[in-house]
Amino acid sequence: MARISLKQIVGAQNGLRPVVAALERALGSGVSVEDAAGASLLGTANGGERFTVVHDGKALGTVSGPQGAEAIADLLRFLADKESERKALGSEVLHLYREVNLIYTFSEKLAALLDLERVAQLTLQEARHLIVATDGAIVLLDDETGALTSAAAFGDELPGLSGLKRGTGIAGTVAATGVGEIVNDVMGDPRRINAVIDVRSLVCAPLKVGEKVIGVLMLASTLPMAYEARELKLLNTLALQTATAIENARLFERTVQAGYERERLLALNKQAEVARAGYERELELAATIQADLFPAALPALPGYDLAARSRPARRCGGDYYDAIPGGASGDDASVLLCVADVSGKGVPASLLMSHMQATLRALLGRTASLQELAGHAHDLLHGSTADNKYVTAALLQFTPATGRAGYVSAGHINSLVVKGNGDVVLLGSTGAPLGLLPPGLPYETTVVDIQPGDCVILCSDGVPDAQNETDDEFGEGRLTAIVREARNQPSAEIVSRVFDAIDQFAGAAPQFDDITLMVLRRLD
Repeated sequence: MARISLKQIVGAQNGLRPVVAALERALGSGVSVEDAAGASLLGTANGGERFTVVHDGKALGTVSGPQGAEAIADLLRFLADKESERKALGSEVLHLYREVNLIYTFSEKLAALLDLERVAQLTLQEARHLIVATDGAIVLLDDETGALTSAAAFGDELPGLSGLKRGTGIAGTVAATGVGEIVNDVMGDPRRINAVIDVRSLVCAPLKVGEKVIGVLMLASTLPMAYEARELKLLNTLALQTATAIENARLFERTVQAGYERERLLALNKQAEVARAGYERELELAATIQADLFPAALPALPGYDLAARSRPARRCGGDYYDAIPGGASGDDASVLLCVADVSGKGVPASLLMSHMQATLRALLGRTASLQELAGHAHDLLHGSTADNKYVTAALLQFTPATGRAGYVSAGHINSLVVKGNGDVVLLGSTGAPLGLLPPGLPYETTVVDIQPGDCVILCSDGVPDAQNETDDEFGEGRLTAIVREARNQPSAEIVSRVFDAIDQFAGAAPQFDDITLMVLRRLD
């Protein structure tokens, strides 16, 4: 409880003196206010009745004067209560600000990590700053066996956990239900399975990616502790961000490992037919991994029609598209659409493409704006790729409820907005390609209002640059004409028409670049 003094209240209330003066005139007698030590704070009256000013069970001082002076005492009690409420509210706001700042800092640190063990250790470290605990652990779920194995831990008790399985014990229950729990009497909980573990209080949050549980984040105390809903909410927030970072680290590790394996087979068998066959199999694996990086299904957006297709020039391509719902809900919910083009072709391009996908999903929801997301992605890609590797990208983040959108183009070709009346708006570049130049580059945002009947086109340069047998290019004009004519058709139909037109235009000429097209229509 914040400390309140009568001197502080009298000094802060400029209107109190005129009130006392008016009361003295009305009563025809003087009124005085003294603090608890008897020091005069206001008025000059001597004698009369004394009325004690009490706040939170403590006497702050007295008001002396005739019977009517009790109104001044009541007023001072009221002001003391209000001052106490104000200070308590300020303390709570400061506490919440510190929590938000710690979580934001945690998100920034996570975005730069692609190592599972370091992600787990960072999470436990940050959790200890927010929630009092003597022990903590992150256990990851094996989908096939149901076993929960430790990824990181601290303290003397939880690091010794063993035999955990989905559906068994407190942590196993959280892994099975996907719902966090607070247990402030672990010793008396019938689900307790590790009798040698001396933990009294426990709070658990599931690590979830979408609806899938991949593990459990636990904090515990060997001393009696009354964990509350506030601690569970904080732990759930950390767990949500950690789960995504763990999945990204796993995906990155698998992709890099697949790349190492391909290079090893090529070096060992590049002169033999067996090596050629092995390389073909590895390319098939890379193509499968790359195909898995594309969304299995685009999100259903009420009031909108979204479709996309990508066709690589080789078995492995360097184009990438994605549609990622944001973290907000209701009318504030947003969706990020992306079409990106990695420099080069083949396996090196597909590896950088997977890096781009992991980076984008790791950063979304952890940056305040689309410009910051592009800036962080640029810095991360520049620091982890060769100087001659970069990515151009068209990023459109929009709110379906309003159609309001922000657009950032990192050195990408023009995107199109075909209005309902057939007018065409070109969206040009707003910054440099990601990863090409030194860190710290600014990116600007173009504001777009997607109205009913509008059609937004994001594509890679493989669309306008497609060539026929005489080296003529398909061009932006042909693309615009097709979309303008088919703008009232379903998005999937528009995508098919563009691909069919490119194939008819190219004839027997081979496809030399990856072709990717995404179409978003706002329905009337």
